[in-house]
Amino acid sequence: MTRGLQEWRQQIGSVTTAAIRGTALEQALGATPEQRLAFATTFADDAGHRRPVDLPLLAWVLRLGDSPGSAPSTAADRPDLGLWRALQTAADDPHTLIATSTGPIAPECRGEGIEVWTEVELACLHALWWHAALRDSESLRDRAEDHARWLMDEIQPDNGTNHAWAVAAFAELAAAGESDAALYAETLLHNCQVTLGKADRFSAVLLVDASRYLDRLIADDPR
Repeated sequence: MTRGLQEWRQQIGSVTTAAIRGTALEQALGATPEQRLAFATTFADDAGHRRPVDLPLLAWVLRLGDSPGSAPSTAADRPDLGLWRALQTAADDPHTLIATSTGPIAPECRGEGIEVWTEVELACLHALWWHAALRDSESLRDRAEDHARWLMDEIQPDNGTNHAWAVAAFAELAAAGESDAALYAETLLHNCQVTLGKADRFSAVLLVDASRYLDRLIADDPR
């Protein structure tokens, strides 16, 4: 039986709540802009790692606008970084940041190993899904759906680093009746909780954003 958006939101929300309860992220979500900026600029995952995409991602999730890391995207940027910066700053047309018309968005990352490539492609999808919704763009939505289906066909989520990138995208497709998307979303949710028994620190950020996306979608179309 196909689960609706409300059910997906409830499931993702319960994982999110368990992951952020009593954490610095929970505090940051309700903090002042200065405190949110401090969190974004000092954030590290459970292993103490930071990625180039962390700052624009956190600026977006913490609603910091273009205050931190606001350099415009360039052709030299990896696609995931460019797409997240474009969300953060609204300074770039996302169409110009995607070099491919179908399939993978970051094929140049294939040579970096399956884990890196998977992570980058999922990060691209997560950002692109937002771009399509915010701009109400049929062309971006078509490209995002094509990319999601390419991922389902070609790259398994357990090839990545167990981060819950783009879970809302697959949940939305699943609610529309795509069974492969339901399995993909479930795998992303499961994998991010395997190590700690709850979502890891980085996935918690992604899940906060996924919950917000689904809240927005449900408000427009409360299925």
